[in-house]
Amino acid sequence: MSGPLSVEKFIEAQLIRWQAARRGLPAKSKPEPVICISRLPGCDGGGLGQELAKRLEFDFFDRELLHHVAQSARLSETIVKTVDEKTASAVEEWVDSLFSQRFLSGDYLRHLSKVLMTIVHHGRAVILGRGAGCILRHEQCLRVGLVAPLEERVKAMASRDGLSHEEAQRRVVQLESERRAFIQHDFHVDMLDPTQYDLVVNTAALDRETALATIQAAWEGKRKHAPTAAR
Repeated sequence: MSGPLSVEKFIEAQLIRWQAARRGLPAKSKPEPVICISRLPGCDGGGLGQELAKRLEFDFFDRELLHHVAQSARLSETIVKTVDEKTASAVEEWVDSLFSQRFLSGDYLRHLSKVLMTIVHHGRAVILGRGAGCILRHEQCLRVGLVAPLEERVKAMASRDGLSHEEAQRRVVQLESERRAFIQHDFHVDMLDPTQYDLVVNTAALDRETALATIQAAWEGKRKHAPTAAR
């Protein structure tokens, strides 16, 4: 996403896709778990997430899109309106419960939570970042953490962005600090805690194909053992 206009165009297209998808489903069908990806800088979470979504024929929601939507009451409400009144009411009740039980606060997180719950209702989505795995219930999503040694992540970022080793290292350290601070401040958890995930993938130890196949297999297992997920 490059800006507000791109976000609005994406949302317009997404609404059309959701409408078409719902017409092709049985009336009482239940959404399948979504996939939430958290990643350390330099693990190519965006590339892996997009490729995974393509293979599974899922929608892909990156952190930039979610951030723009959560900042706008109008955009977040536009997305929430894609569900029926009963579901929208259930989303409101769930968010109220989430905020009271988890000590969350602020309009930004409230909009973000509503949008994520709406995405869960529609199902078949890969969500990158924004603490989605901290917000959604365990049965609603497969929570994946992408990790790799610092030096490998620095090399990857230097190669991807054309940076010197020193510049890439500063960038990786800065981004990691910002992401950990966001998760700790808003959700009161440490993103490096492996118990926060269903699956942790070391992208330096596994080639891309193996990493994607591992995540897909984990999702299949989650889907089979969580038949009532996501409502």
